Amino acid sequence: MKLSDAKVVIDRLNEVWTVKKLCPMCASSKFNFSNIVEVRDYNEGNHCPGAAITPMVEVACNVCGYVILFNAIALGVVDRDSGKVKEYK
Repeated sequence: MKLSDAKVVIDRLNEVWTVKKLCPMCASSKFNFSNIVEVRDYNEGNHCPGAAITPMVEVACNVCGYVILFNAIALGVVDRDSGKVKEYK
């Protein structure tokens, strides 16, 4: 992921995540955005070519490792049609 992509994601997370950011496991306020990952539809453990893929923004607690996932399309950082991370403005 390019630094400009990370900036887009972090800026958008700060816009929508307006409540106090506390980990639900350890109550730490130290989080780290690490990457955009993908989640595939489950098919009883079988590889399923053509299965729907949802891009997710992964945010992890720096203290206990708890992971929060945000839908990257709904967040507005990944284009629904092209699958590309939107440009930084």
